[in-house]
Amino acid sequence: MPVSYKLDPVHGEPLSQMNTTPLIDVLLVLLIMMIISIPIAAHQVEVDLPGPGPDTRAQQVLISLVVERNGAILWDGQALTRAQLEQRLTRAAKAEPTHVIRFEPHANASYDDAVQVINMASDAGVKAFAFVGNYQYKDFDAR
Repeated sequence: MPVSYKLDPVHGEPLSQMNTTPLIDVLLVLLIMMIISIPIAAHQVEVDLPGPGPDTRAQQVLISLVVERNGAILWDGQALTRAQLEQRLTRAAKAEPTHVIRFEPHANASYDDAVQVINMASDAGVKAFAFVGNYQYKDFDAR
């Protein structure tokens, strides 16, 4: 029985490339079969989520802690020494209701001064410490 070859219509030579069309068809059919056979996730898991708790914001005391450009530390507008600040932070950490320390360093305050105050608050055990006014740091060397 003679073997027949497909000839390249342009050059008249036998084609040496594999016909991948049937392979692609088989792969697509297998992909569709696999997608159909995957079970639909129709089950549900009931989870009890906690409801809203008591509003603790009304019970909080807000304290403003500012580090000035010259290194001065202000506690609600009153200048303090570092020793006085340590005492107040320790009292604020243990106080009830919760004291929230709102930290507002001046835009051009010394980074070292600001970090020292943050470390003092951490060492005192302050749990509620908030950074306020971060928008002023968007430009370097703010005036």
